[in-house]
Amino acid sequence: MKGGAAMYQSVRLFMEKLIDYAGLFPPAGLPIEAAIRNYQAYSLDQDSWMIGKFIIPVSRLQELVPYTPLFSQDHPLMLSVIGDRSGDADECKELLAESLEKIQSFGDQFQAVAQISVLDLPLPPIPLQAHLLEAIGRGTSKLGLQTFCELTYVLNEEWESRMIAALDEIAAYNETSGLNFGIKLRTGGITAEAFPAANQVALVLAGCRDRDLSLKFTAGLHHPFRMYRNEVKTKMHGFLNVFFAGLLAYSYKLEIQNIAEILEDELPESFKFSSDGLHWRHLSMTFSEIQAYRNEGLSSYGSCSFDEPRNEMREFQLLEQRS
Repeated sequence: MKGGAAMYQSVRLFMEKLIDYAGLFPPAGLPIEAAIRNYQAYSLDQDSWMIGKFIIPVSRLQELVPYTPLFSQDHPLMLSVIGDRSGDADECKELLAESLEKIQSFGDQFQAVAQISVLDLPLPPIPLQAHLLEAIGRGTSKLGLQTFCELTYVLNEEWESRMIAALDEIAAYNETSGLNFGIKLRTGGITAEAFPAANQVALVLAGCRDRDLSLKFTAGLHHPFRMYRNEVKTKMHGFLNVFFAGLLAYSYKLEIQNIAEILEDELPESFKFSSDGLHWRHLSMTFSEIQAYRNEGLSSYGSCSFDEPRNEMREFQLLEQRS
């Protein structure tokens, strides 16, 4: 890689545990045996430092049982579990209770070789109220789960007001409870309608920064840079765009329109790693800032492919070539 070890350090801080593997989900939609064997291979690969957790719906946890011998105490299966979707607060509480029972049972049975540390919980598409968050917090805290709330509002004219109100409610709950609920933002899907606009992603990046909310992403971030993709008939967000935008939003306290400008940039030459850190056009960040903001606010993103992101990073000479 151009720039040598110092440049590699900046990439490593940026990419470390960045990609949670979601091979079970579309468009890959792999059978569980193929997905879990892929994850095991990736976690032993020279690029293992880039891979985070294996993502699985709570309803499919028991399907992992035949594959637990692939892992060990020294090389555990790291899991991020997705809860069931619900239509209202009562159904959310009921499904959550069932999910936590499944998580605890699986964890107790396979604690020597598997670790469930994260719950991604789709919240019902209703105005959030404290009593629902309190119920979620009571349940998840008992199991020591880091909880990310996926806000499932339709991308229409009411989306912005609903999202801001939900972020406010979650931030207020965190402050009073001492817990640290994060946000999970869906950044795409298999149809054009599933992709939020750049200004919508920017609003969430700024909103989470201003409220000290951790943020993770799912869907649509297969490629480093924003580009039009024929398979979805729209422009897909780039994972470098999203994480550069998020990191620089922290460092420079950027306004939404400036964050959106980074998200919309389709020029690979705008995004650079160097011996000093990372750079987008005239904006720069140091090693320590990258590490701090990744740890504090920008967690990871789920991808059904691990090969696409790392291979394209190598095509753009942003990663060392494989030995």
